[in-house]
Amino acid sequence: MLNTLTNSPRQIALGDRVTFDTDEGYQAGTVNDLRRDVGNGELHAWVELDHQWPGMFRAVPLAAVQPLAATTP
Repeated sequence: MLNTLTNSPRQIALGDRVTFDTDEGYQAGTVNDLRRDVGNGELHAWVELDHQWPGMFRAVPLAAVQPLAATTP
């Protein structure tokens, strides 16, 4: 798990289901990797998008990622 650098620490781990807002609307997916941007060093979650071709990823800044609440049956 990883703490973000915001005031309220959020825990993001590989395999977490997350959602995030884009200019194309809200999107959801699964975190597959955490990488730093080469230019500014900002940490990004590499999210495999739902409802896309397999292997379609989007780099999302951790500040924009919202974990989905786990549901129990």
